[in-house]
Amino acid sequence: KVVFEKDDLTGYSEYGKLKDAGIQVRVDTNPALMHNKVAVIDGLITITGSYNWSRSAEERNNENMLILRSVEVASTYESEFNKIWSASK
Repeated sequence: KVVFEKDDLTGYSEYGKLKDAGIQVRVDTNPALMHNKVAVIDGLITITGSYNWSRSAEERNNENMLILRSVEVASTYESEFNKIWSASK
């Protein structure tokens, strides 16, 4: 599942590709900027940090990424994601 910020639905967005691939995608409806960059994999691995998962982040920016292996950490992030997911369209 992926939640996109409304303002990020540009020609550079992966929204359409992910949706076409059968991945559940929604758009954040909260007027505040969503600045989260998190992935939770299999309820165990959490990836987070400043890294924007973009070509610029990879090629030009100074970014950081943490990869954590913890059920407790993953559960905390997953709970927060589920709140955002439920409020999104």
